[in-house]
Amino acid sequence: MDSVDVSSKFKSTSLSVPSPTATHVACLNGARLQIRCLSTFGLVRSIAVPSSHHMRSVRIAWSPPASAELLSATSGPSSTSTAATTTTTLRPRLLTPPRHSATRSARKPLPPSNRLLISDDGTTRVYDLRDEKWSAVVSNGSGGLGKNVHVEFGANEDEVLVWSDFGACVKVWCLKTGRAVEIRDPKFSGKEGRGWGYRPCDGSRAGLLPGVRGGGGVLALLCRSSGTDVLLLLAPRTYSVLSKIELPTTDAAGLKWSRDGRWLAIWDAASAGYKLCIYTADGHLYRTISREEASEQAGSEWHVHGLGIKTVEWLPGNERLAVGGWDNRVRILSTRTFAPVVFLDHTPVIHVPSTPVYTEHVDRQGNRSFELTHQPVTPPKPLLEKNETGLMKQGIGLLSFNTDGTLCASRDDSTPCTVWLWDLVGMKPSCILVQYAPIKGLTWHPSDPARLLIQTKHEVPVVYLYTASALASASASQQHAPAILDLSPHINKPAGAALAHWTASWLCTPVDRKRAFLFAHQQAHVLVWPDGKDQILRFEREGEEEESDDSLYDILTGRTPVPRLSGSGSEGSGGMDEEEGNTRMGVGEEEEEGYCDSVDTVGGGLEDTFREMRGRGIVHGATTATATATTTTTTTTTTAFGENGLLGESGMDEMF
Repeated sequence: MDSVDVSSKFKSTSLSVPSPTATHVACLNGARLQIRCLSTFGLVRSIAVPSSHHMRSVRIAWSPPASAELLSATSGPSSTSTAATTTTTLRPRLLTPPRHSATRSARKPLPPSNRLLISDDGTTRVYDLRDEKWSAVVSNGSGGLGKNVHVEFGANEDEVLVWSDFGACVKVWCLKTGRAVEIRDPKFSGKEGRGWGYRPCDGSRAGLLPGVRGGGGVLALLCRSSGTDVLLLLAPRTYSVLSKIELPTTDAAGLKWSRDGRWLAIWDAASAGYKLCIYTADGHLYRTISREEASEQAGSEWHVHGLGIKTVEWLPGNERLAVGGWDNRVRILSTRTFAPVVFLDHTPVIHVPSTPVYTEHVDRQGNRSFELTHQPVTPPKPLLEKNETGLMKQGIGLLSFNTDGTLCASRDDSTPCTVWLWDLVGMKPSCILVQYAPIKGLTWHPSDPARLLIQTKHEVPVVYLYTASALASASASQQHAPAILDLSPHINKPAGAALAHWTASWLCTPVDRKRAFLFAHQQAHVLVWPDGKDQILRFEREGEEEESDDSLYDILTGRTPVPRLSGSGSEGSGGMDEEEGNTRMGVGEEEEEGYCDSVDTVGGGLEDTFREMRGRGIVHGATTATATATTTTTTTTTTAFGENGLLGESGMDEMF
């Protein structure tokens, strides 16, 4: 792809973590926590981490995006907290005035993530981007219940969940009051959202954005007490027990809320057989699903008998549920009856004449390419380590759906180098990719249903970008191989003997912005635009077409630099304008939140908009009383406008 644009490399000493709505990225650089704006690439905050913090076991996490209610209220911490070292009441956030452009009015800005935490085995520190003086510290104390194994934000930015070692308890800390609610005997450690989840509420973005926790609803938590699996439904904010249900499972393996919050799926461990329990939102068992009898023949083909469920995913649209089993079959269930409607079978030998199969080849110089392969094709098997058998690496390990639920990408662990791309409209495979290395991640773009990011397990900085053709008119010959993005000229392997832990994640950019993803390892990260960067907005000069209302709004809010007007250099004011313009360059570059309307952002004051008017002597009285935050003196100028004043003979001059 010739149009690929890559940012400069930013060094770090930990994996970089982007915010859920792609406004900032946070990482450790030595003993400092650095937060960088993804629109200007400037440092927003550089926080010194205390020496008592263990850097080797550090973890960074962002808060869920603020809800609409929080955006309309105060934008920062408003109440004192016993857990906070300093608290400050912030100014209310200015509401965005209505815009008149049809294109801009259709855009719905994503709510920002305003807080982040950094945690180790004993201490968690929370910081707020809106207030440099505010911070909170959650300490493990004497550590009587063991070290902290996982820390995560709760339903909102004012709640922090802390899991203790040995499954002793999980504590829900409130950053407003400094109090905690302790929940005993959680079954899992909370990592990767296993065994817990908030019910998505109306208007929440839980389940819509990748990696976004919370949603503000009821918390469902799997616990195990006296050898019995228990489901706890806890009320929002107070975390009082709404319902306590003993599960019919032998060894529950996980739970997931549906995207609309109507259903809760809980599945049993694979060793206990094929069992999936569907509960209503209030905790009533609706249906128990087991394997159909016809699947025994498929199990005999793979020599897998009696093993159960491995992956569960809810499809977009709230009408389908996908269940991946150890028998290498994906069953898609209807949420009306929870009966299977589609079977996606992964065969050990690929023989689908209507589907193209592309195989990746690497020559001696390291050049990579895809070639169309004649069928039948036998994909490579997994490498077995000591004391392992082929039966240990079976089942559907990865299952991912695009944003409109028309495409599915899956990986069968018995053929870990193969990506199956399924057309759920035509009910058939649309393309099959055989990679050179095992598949590590399959990530669809959060808003573009045709973009799939593929990451494999190798030490070179290479990712693959698959673009699906229009399914309604696409034939087998129109499905192309993925594009190979070699980022080795922009980011190198980590220094030293440490293995590279490459991560690639899409950024939730606005719909009218170019697609971008973050590519990083433990020592650096870059930002990649597969289709190139967005062009910088240009202002029309005098004598050309008049600017739109949106351009004026961007100037007033400081989102774009003020254009140099040809008439601003009038007599008596030209020197002042030039000095103020040079002084304000760069002010506010580190305070940008989100993808702004221009990459080159200057946060000047509002008085810059009236530079031309000030030069002509129209603004009188205290002309620059609010203007010179960077100037030590303020000049007051008065101008005579004749006997009748500025407004002439209208008489309105006396009113002012």
